[in-house]
Amino acid sequence: MQCVLLVDDTGLFRVLAEVIPRRTNCRVIEARNGTEALAAARRENPDLVFLDADMTGMTGADVCRVLKADPHFARTPVVVAGTDAQGRDDSLKAGANDFLWKPLDEATFFDAFRRQLMILPREAARSPFGFAVTFWRDGVQYEGTIRDLAKGGFFVRTLEPQPVGARIEVAFDVPGRKSRRTVVAEAIVVRIAQEPERGLGCRFFRVAASSRAHLDDCLRVLSGGEAAAS
Repeated sequence: MQCVLLVDDTGLFRVLAEVIPRRTNCRVIEARNGTEALAAARRENPDLVFLDADMTGMTGADVCRVLKADPHFARTPVVVAGTDAQGRDDSLKAGANDFLWKPLDEATFFDAFRRQLMILPREAARSPFGFAVTFWRDGVQYEGTIRDLAKGGFFVRTLEPQPVGARIEVAFDVPGRKSRRTVVAEAIVVRIAQEPERGLGCRFFRVAASSRAHLDDCLRVLSGGEAAAS
């Protein structure tokens, strides 16, 4: 089970700490200041960290800087939430992977959650099927099978290793309400999986308008139980 660390001294993440276990399969740990956050990170080894930029003492940017300087946490996604441009600039310079503006709302929070961990809320539309996919990186062609297709990204089962941060081009056919359509897109590798299935967690960063329509149509078909044409 993956673990999320929430750090604030004003209750910023209090409600979300209760919502996360209901909407995902993640475990939540909390800390009330920077010192507690660093101790919890070293003890629990979280997969994702959310920080309040405006904490007393060590700010969110301070905590982020310490974590990112530690090789053990250099690749751990860190998201900072704040109220001003200076806090945003300080957080990004410290190595934060994302910055959210306060006041936070649940939709924005879970959008960032999904981007960083490629974990979808349980109620989000996703496909349990597998689609054959061809993908390219630096002109070299690879093959795989897409699993857990969603609007924001996908998991591709493949034995071909790719590094986190690699940009790939993908093409795959999906079922629609009337016919099969081809989705063409660009994606970035955000996670590498070894067991139980070897593959890559990928996030879409550019999808053509026609392909986006095909993707949305496919997800409606699969989540709504409509019969797709073969």
